[in-house]
Formats: sequence, C-alpha cells, structure tokens
Amino acid sequence: MIQLPLTPDQFAHHAAKLAEQGINITGNEGTISKMGVTAAYKYAEDLLTINILEKPFFVTTEYCEQQLKTALGIKE
Repeated sequence: MIQLPLTPDQFAHHAAKLAEQGINITGNEGTISKMGVTAAYKYAEDLLTINILEKPFFVTTEYCEQQLKTALGIKE
C-alpha cells in the first residue's frame, strides 16, 4: 500500500503527472490500470492511498508500487 500526504493542489499535480503517462485519475476514489496492473486509489483528508489489486503473477507488489511512485515523481 502507498500512502502519501498531499494537499489538494499536490493531488491535482500528481494526477496530472499520471495522466501524462496514460493513467487517468478521475475523482477522489476509483481504480487505475496499466500494463496488467490494477490499483484502487482514494484521496481523503489530505491522504492519497493506493492499493495494488491485480498484477501479473511474475511481478511483485513492491515492484508495482515502486513503478507507480516513479510515475508520480516520488523519490525515496
């Protein structure tokens, strides 16, 4: 699970970054999919939570989360 504290402006910025890569976030809650990976997201009370729901069996959840963080522009 990914949890990111974000202001509404930051959430909009990260949603735009994902849209540039073909991952469209619409609204504060829903699902996103790309290349066989599906994740649920929810943005509430200045916290974005993303959970991987489905992925190819040969890819780890951690790898999917890391790729999503990269797509969001988050460096750890």
